[in-house]
Amino acid sequence: MDHLISNNQTYFEHLYDSWSFCKKSLKASFYFFIHGLIPSVFTHNGSATIILLNEELVKRLEKESE
Repeated sequence: MDHLISNNQTYFEHLYDSWSFCKKSLKASFYFFIHGLIPSVFTHNGSATIILLNEELVKRLEKESE
């Protein structure tokens, strides 16, 4: 439970955040999968989703280190 303490989260807050990141990652995977089959669709969606997810994670890490 050190991880929860170091992130100042309850179990359910952590669960919500983890599942939120999972959902966003699966969304990006879907875009990449479909783009692989049909190159003319979702040309930037997968990358844009990953970039947004990365920005969110960087903000969290910066907040933790304060």
